[in-house]
Amino acid sequence: MNNEELNNLDFYNYKQEMIDELDQMAKEAKIDFTKGRGNLYEDLQNLAFDRDITGNRVGSYWCDELKAERCLLGNFDLLQEAVDDFGPQVIDSSDLLTGEHLDILIREHLLPDVIEDVMDKNGAVPF
Repeated sequence: MNNEELNNLDFYNYKQEMIDELDQMAKEAKIDFTKGRGNLYEDLQNLAFDRDITGNRVGSYWCDELKAERCLLGNFDLLQEAVDDFGPQVIDSSDLLTGEHLDILIREHLLPDVIEDVMDKNGAVPF
């Protein structure tokens, strides 16, 4: 791969992809954005867990190690934030050092902010 190809490489934008996905899920589920943020946050969190937006329930978001590893490219800052957030024990064995596991860690780390962004995007009332 030459420098030009590297400079034009598009990295996976975890947060934006998750926002778009959760927003679409909320529209399909007809989530009411006029209720208070506390209840709305819980509804969106339940929806995210029910539809497994992080991949944690089945152990993989992509069900494809290579896709998961591809998403990690250019996102090691998010991985470091996730490890800092959850603690180093989340990767303390070689079984946990897979692309799929690391992909899930990033998604779980971002989920609270993603929920907040989806609420903001849809004009959720403050209380």
